[in-house]
Amino acid sequence: MRITFINVGYGDAILFEGSNGYTALLDGGGSLPEEFAQSAFRIRAATYFQKKNITHLHDIFISHIHEDHVCGLEAVLEQVTLDRIYVPYPVKPFLQGHMLKVGTDVPRSVPLYTAALNAYTRMLQRIVDTDCAVQMLQPGDIIDMGGQMTAHVLGPKQTAIQVYMQRIEQVFQSDDGQEVARILGELDATSNQTSFLIKFEMPEMALLAAADNCPREWDELPIDLFKNVTVLKLPHHGQGDAISEQIMQCMPLKAVVTTASSDRRYGSANPMVYERLAAMQPENPPQFLFTDERNYPPYFSQPDGFQAITLVVDSGNLHPEFIKL
Repeated sequence: MRITFINVGYGDAILFEGSNGYTALLDGGGSLPEEFAQSAFRIRAATYFQKKNITHLHDIFISHIHEDHVCGLEAVLEQVTLDRIYVPYPVKPFLQGHMLKVGTDVPRSVPLYTAALNAYTRMLQRIVDTDCAVQMLQPGDIIDMGGQMTAHVLGPKQTAIQVYMQRIEQVFQSDDGQEVARILGELDATSNQTSFLIKFEMPEMALLAAADNCPREWDELPIDLFKNVTVLKLPHHGQGDAISEQIMQCMPLKAVVTTASSDRRYGSANPMVYERLAAMQPENPPQFLFTDERNYPPYFSQPDGFQAITLVVDSGNLHPEFIKL
């Protein structure tokens, strides 16, 4: 199994490729033109697929509704065939939903969230007209990924989903512009809590992919679930709320991947995070990998740049390959 973290700037797009031809994608990054105009090495997920001649996906996992995770998927779906899509939310309310608009007198995060919600709604409404299956996953579900990996769903909490979906139904039903903007702001502020938390397991390794689901939301999970995690995709792009010593010091980490933009906006790729992670394993710290950095001393240096990082698993060892297209 090859696991590729595509450099979509600030956002997640993780591709799984099995030696038997199985393919899956976890999130698809964003679609903002300015995100890709600022760097020659950032690449849209759809463009990466074109250049790698990937035309079919067995599975897509959508972690949650935010622009930097969802909006790039629409272009991917335009150019691939797909068997299944996995989501953390009930499907029916989105099938009954409609496109939403907000005014200009709202924080920038609200129209960005609205674009993501509209994109997510369009994708589900389009998919029901095809042979693609859509399935809501909940904690405890286990997905077979082509016989070479299993996906163990650990989160989100179902209480968070229930509150979120109440707001989703309210925002689709309201005709009051101010109320719509208010609810959209609440949805944006709580969407991270509804992110998938998935442990992808192989005999040689286990990847914990947290999207934006931060450790404060993992308090109901037995700590034993984390004791075989060798690769961590840092939640929330490595912001200050991305780690917990209690949980992460029990992980035998070999690699930590951060999907933040190199401008480190919003306090992402926070230096304190890596100082604390390195201190947890002072004798053998994990390898730190950054999808959009070229130099982050003392943790990382790839001055030639790259469009993706592929982790190759070989006899229990992890070998990162830096892909330059």
